[in-house]
Amino acid sequence: MTPNPQATANDTSRKETAPAQVEPPLAFQPNVDICDRGTEVTIVADVPGARPDGIDISFEDGMLAVQASVAARRLPGRGVRQEYGIGDYRRTFRLGNGFDASQISADYRRGVLTIHVPRLAAVLPRKIQVRIA
Repeated sequence: MTPNPQATANDTSRKETAPAQVEPPLAFQPNVDICDRGTEVTIVADVPGARPDGIDISFEDGMLAVQASVAARRLPGRGVRQEYGIGDYRRTFRLGNGFDASQISADYRRGVLTIHVPRLAAVLPRKIQVRIA
């Protein structure tokens, strides 16, 4: 495969003899889907590369915070260039009050984090039955 001469000519940051430079870790905001299911709010977040023991979820004062650590890849040999983004994930959501923090649960499978945030029973709508007096 022959190198692209245009890419080589325009890539001024590339130095063949310089060792690879590693930048400080980045913090990404994961893409999410949020669904209000009535009795709970479900948040689905993409956090590829994270491990379940490196994911931290907290809920305080109506704010749900999600942080996930992703370890840098160790490649064999001397690195020449690293363009794949490795970094941590951080995202915060203002959900407000009315949620049962003690019942929040989360599942992680194949890079996808699913968080279930149930509403407090006191704030759920309920049907009032009218009795004949």
